[in-house]
Amino acid sequence: MVKTIVIYIDIDDDIGDLGFLSPIVGEENCKLALDKAAYFMPTDSDFNSMVVAFNIYNDLKRKGEDVEIVFISGSKKGGIESQLEFSRKLDKVIEKLSPEYAVVVYDSPDDARAIPIIQSRLKISAVQQVIVEQYRGVEETYMLLAKYIRKAITEKRYARIFLGVPGIVLALAGILAVLNLSVYIEPTILIILGAAMIIKGLKIDDLIENWWENSTIMVITSTVSIISILIGIINLYIQLQLTKGLNGIQEFAFAILQLLPYASFSAIILFGGKAISKGLNKDIRVWHDIIKIINIIFIYFVLFTVIKDIIDNSYILTVQSLYVLILTSIVIISIYITLSALEKYGILERLIKRI
Repeated sequence: MVKTIVIYIDIDDDIGDLGFLSPIVGEENCKLALDKAAYFMPTDSDFNSMVVAFNIYNDLKRKGEDVEIVFISGSKKGGIESQLEFSRKLDKVIEKLSPEYAVVVYDSPDDARAIPIIQSRLKISAVQQVIVEQYRGVEETYMLLAKYIRKAITEKRYARIFLGVPGIVLALAGILAVLNLSVYIEPTILIILGAAMIIKGLKIDDLIENWWENSTIMVITSTVSIISILIGIINLYIQLQLTKGLNGIQEFAFAILQLLPYASFSAIILFGGKAISKGLNKDIRVWHDIIKIINIIFIYFVLFTVIKDIIDNSYILTVQSLYVLILTSIVIISIYITLSALEKYGILERLIKRI
């Protein structure tokens, strides 16, 4: 058990390229990794960060601090996977050393993503970002630029941005030019770049990647659901251009009526995907999503009837429609309450096992 650990963060697992398995714990083991890094990547900022972490460890040790040094890496896959891997390795270190405080050393913004993970488990007493300052001539600058270009092309997490987005832009611009739709090239480019910034800035790509790894069915159904909504919006635009002579309320009702089938299908396919996913995992809560699908179908027919009456200038619901609405609501609510009670007391689970 030690009081403080000095952690060098290597979120993209450069340590793995040296042949070491992370976490690397202890002065002797970290010194071996440092010596090998000095030989294979002496100009890399990761090596400089390792040196800084080792020096901080030695300084604290000389002052009589109860301290240990560890090198912890993430994963080459980047994104959420790297953070999850880092988290698992950090837990191993904490289980082994039982520290109270951490001194964190890192060099890149990607490495900084691991800081909240450490902070959720330990008190961070100091943070050191390593920025390597270099003065180079013109030729050396070009060599450095070539190195980063090669990194952007060969490493998956950078290639998505530096190759993927420009590739989509150029391909769509070419297609629009061939179709004599050059006027749409500029807004198309702005939309793609804006979408790429939103996706990367909000880390939607990491979320989708993690979602895909955990539930492929949900990603597929979500994609179909989004496509359904987009088709509905396009259809609404076309129908509004073709339809004239409606007043304000009727036009609003007409817009809802046009979107309603697509929105309903989108919700049904989404909850259907969740139900299939839960069913494959033998989760008894699958009935929650089935009830939601039934509810959506019921709401669709009720809204369709009401909106149709508004468009036809008939605002009075028949007594029969009101009875159907009340009875159906009672049935759905009763089924939900019954199944909830069966689930709460474990009866539903036992029934499913018998089946």
